[in-house]
Amino acid sequence: MSKSVIPIILVSPELSHVFRILNPNAYANHIRADVMACADKMALVTHSVLLVQQAIERDLGNFLSDLTDESKYGYAFKGFVPDPQKPALAVYRSIGFQVGLQSFFITTKSMLDIYARVICKSIVPQSTIFGFNEGTWRGRKIVGGRLLNWIERSSPATYTKKEELISILDAHIHDWIAGAVECRDDIVHEGHVPGLIDMCVSLLNKPQDITRAEIILPAIKDKGNVLEYCQKIQMGINRFLKETIVLLPDVDVRLVALQ
Repeated sequence: MSKSVIPIILVSPELSHVFRILNPNAYANHIRADVMACADKMALVTHSVLLVQQAIERDLGNFLSDLTDESKYGYAFKGFVPDPQKPALAVYRSIGFQVGLQSFFITTKSMLDIYARVICKSIVPQSTIFGFNEGTWRGRKIVGGRLLNWIERSSPATYTKKEELISILDAHIHDWIAGAVECRDDIVHEGHVPGLIDMCVSLLNKPQDITRAEIILPAIKDKGNVLEYCQKIQMGINRFLKETIVLLPDVDVRLVALQ
């Protein structure tokens, strides 16, 4: 005969932090499954940033080693003397950090899709909106346009936070969401991160004299350092959740960490 078991669940640090914001107990029963799924995605976003950071640090050490170790690429630089008339650039092409980077953008978009359902089902429990999809809103074709249209047209008169929610969503779309979704779309549909610039260093000195400080870390054109860009988006997600959760109906904000 089977016995009932009381589960005692321990969570990883990523989930522990996320549940402070996306605590399922703070939400209505009919959206708790979506909140849980959103929390899992947020934890994956956090973990992906950590993977990017660790891989870039590992690549940095490997790059310096490869430049000087004759059992690797160092033999190619044996006797190399920098020539100002013929500037050279050493580039380190790696896919190590791209595992975390691609996961980061794909999971961020997935999290937005699920959170869109949380928003809509909070306002109208019977809502069937699918995700954070592109649409034309107030004459502009933008990421999240369908969601903004739905909020504007389908919110009941009793929901008094409509305009404030729209304003916050529009600001975040402009600030970081559109750029993050653009990266995700290119990864999924084109197979690469657009404008990705590999780790590199100008060979102004002999390889053995190059320091870590001289190496330029991976970047994305028009977005800057890869890790810093991911961290900017991560902070944007946290602000986005905290600013919008308080505007949703029937959320017990006493159970949510908003600071």
